[in-house]
Amino acid sequence: MTIDLPEGHNAMIAVLTGHVTVNGEQPGGEAEIVRFERSGSNVRIRADGDSILLVLTGEPIDEPVVGHGPFVMNSQTEIRQ
Repeated sequence: MTIDLPEGHNAMIAVLTGHVTVNGEQPGGEAEIVRFERSGSNVRIRADGDSILLVLTGEPIDEPVVGHGPFVMNSQTEIRQ
């Protein structure tokens, strides 16, 4: 199958079950994530059998990201607060 992704978005596919090949070259197995470049909008996916995928896309916010434990903020100061 071919999926059209929004141009310029961050995009990835989480393979929940099964095994796939993306764009004819990149493998993705169960519990793995396949990330894509922001350029280009068509992704070809070939499943080797029954598979369940989660397709995630989002417009980039281009801000710093700082993570600690379950918290995600924009700076170390915000994390400490």
